[in-house]
Order: sequence, then structure tokens, then C-alpha cells
Amino acid sequence: MADDRSGRVRYGAIQADDSKIGRTMSALTAQLDDGQLALMTTMAEPYLKKGQWPVWHYVEAQLDRQGLDAASVLKSLPSVGSPLIGQRSYGLAWYDRNQLADDSRPVLTVAAGLHVPQLERVFGVHFITILQYLIKHQQAMTPSPDKVEKAYVTSDDIRRDFSAVTPEFLGALPGIFRHEPVLRSGYSTWGTSNGWRFELNRELAKYRNVSNLSEYVSQVTEILLEEQLLFEATHSGAQYAQNIIIGASEDLVPTATPAVTVPVYVNAGLIEELEQKQGQTTWSLDKLLQLLRELNDCYAGDHVYACHALVRAVIDHVPPILGATSFESAVSNYKWTRTDKKYMARLLEFKNQADDVLHRRIRPSKDVIAMHDLLPFGAYLNALLRECIDKL
Repeated sequence: MADDRSGRVRYGAIQADDSKIGRTMSALTAQLDDGQLALMTTMAEPYLKKGQWPVWHYVEAQLDRQGLDAASVLKSLPSVGSPLIGQRSYGLAWYDRNQLADDSRPVLTVAAGLHVPQLERVFGVHFITILQYLIKHQQAMTPSPDKVEKAYVTSDDIRRDFSAVTPEFLGALPGIFRHEPVLRSGYSTWGTSNGWRFELNRELAKYRNVSNLSEYVSQVTEILLEEQLLFEATHSGAQYAQNIIIGASEDLVPTATPAVTVPVYVNAGLIEELEQKQGQTTWSLDKLLQLLRELNDCYAGDHVYACHALVRAVIDHVPPILGATSFESAVSNYKWTRTDKKYMARLLEFKNQADDVLHRRIRPSKDVIAMHDLLPFGAYLNALLRECIDKL
């Protein structure tokens, strides 16, 4: 990128320079087959026209005409990082891997710009320019020795400093940020009418030497590889570290599969049974399944407040399955076994603890709710789900 005399970064063509790619050969740069390219092109065309990714029903219909199974093709797109709960991964597309609903809108990530020429200007030029702009301002910050002062770049700043940026691209930036590692944590809504801001946090420094799309994808791969190596070394022993592989490389073959145990709060077998019940009952299980998946994700990540909120949401969500209008009514009137009756009484007591998390206002003293306070209720919640599944 070149700077003009006004100090603004000019848009210009960026050619990927493979010689600058780091030590990690990323699967994200590997050549795609015709079906994968057809899928990504089908998704990109409506996005470039309207600034919104198409619904999955449209994508499936378009690929059906080409004799392709859209879901299989989507899931075949390469990714890097770890698929384990609580760990980060990144691929050419972002979507709900558990359920591809007709009205869902899978998105292509910035890395897709390496493969879809139509996206190159948006992801390979404009996005990199904005990234460099954020980094430039982050490096120019002067921190206070006395207090923490956060700094931001806002959508108004972008609009002012980049006259060439279209309203459509400015409106699309939040969606781009939300699906990029490191960057998603900096974005937040701000002001009125679609305004947003980006916190100039230290994480931006990880992209300090990135000047084009190829280097950006390489750096993302490096970041996730380092995270995975650290996780595997910590949880499975350092002997596995040298065998970790990102993507498909013929020169590197893992000699062992790390036996990583990820903690779960809701029994995985129960979630699988619920998935099998989907479509076989009059109840819609979409929300319940998503609540349980998010609960396990948050539990693996030690997100204590989110876990409390999600457990509370689950026990308030399922009473109709048991013929009750509220959980209090289900506890009182449903014919439980003696043990399960005690479990449900404890779950009912849990609502007070969840209320503490959700509704207690800020105060000078430190909060006393911790992750271990949640642990006893796991067995009780699984018992509730067991009964609900048996009633479906």
C-alpha cells in the first residue's frame, strides 16, 4: 500500500507474494476443486450485489442444478486450527456445523478472497487497507502511566478518512470482523443507526507485518497453529506437539492422535439423542439444541456467567414437553421418580443462584459466584434432559 501526501492509505492492486508466507503451509491456500469453487462463487455473487450472504436454501438449489450436494461441498472446505470445543478454528467459510437451516446464512471469510476473484478487491484490497489503518492508529497510541485508557476507531473515522469507501463496504465491515480470528474481539456497536467502533487492542500487533491477503491468511494460520501447539502440549503432553498438522501437507504426517479430553456440562450422548429426535416430534428442538451446545462451549471456556444464564434458559424452556407451563409447575406436578424429584427441587433452587448472576447490580465488593458453584447442578440438568427425551 502506498500513502499519498494527505496521509491517507490509497487503494491499489495487491499481488500475493508466496515468498513472504511464513513457516506454516496453510490448507487455506491449497487449490480447490470445481465443486468447492462453484459453491463459493454462488455465495459470493449475491453478497457483492446486495451486501448480504444468501440464505442456505438458495445455495442448495443453485448447486443442485449443477449436480452437487451443497452441504457436503461446504463441509469439505479446508480449515485450520482445532475443532475442539473451546478452541479456535478458521476456514474459508463460517457456518453452524451442527445444523444448516434453510434460512441460515453461511458466510465466506476473508481467506476466501484467495480463491474467488470477485472477492479479491473487497477482501484482498479494501479489508487489508482498513487493517493497516487500525494497526497504524494502535501503534500511535500513547498509554497513560496512571490508568487504563482504551482507544477506538469508529465507523465515522473510516468514513471521514477514506472517501473511496462505499456505504455498502462500511456496512459490511462489522460482519467481516466478526468472522476473523483476533479481530472479532475488537468490534462492538456504537452510536446510532448502524454505527460501530473497533478497540485498538494489543492483539492487532499480531498483524503488524501483514501487507496483503496472502500474508494475512498465513499469519492467521500461524496464530492458530501456535494456540493448538500450546493446547496440545498442555493437555496431552509435549510429545504430540511436533506431530500437530494444520491442513493437508504430504510432508507432515502425524504419528499419533492426541487424546484430548474437553470438559462438557451436558452429556454428549443426550445431545445426540435429541438430534435424532429432530423432525420426529411435534416440538421444535432447534433452540434447545443450540442452548445445550452453547452451554458446553461456555463450560469448556470457563465462562461462569454465561453458563448460569444458559442453564436457567434451558430449565425455563423445556416444561411444555412435560405438560407444564413453568418449571415450578413441572417440579410440583410431574410424576418424577423419588431421586429425580430431589434433583428437580435442587434445580428449582438453582434459579435463585442464576438470578443472582443475572440481576444483581454492580457493587464495590467482588462477586462471589464461581465456576465450582455450577458443578453440582450438571447431574440434575442431565436428569431433566433424560426425562424430556424419554417423553418426546
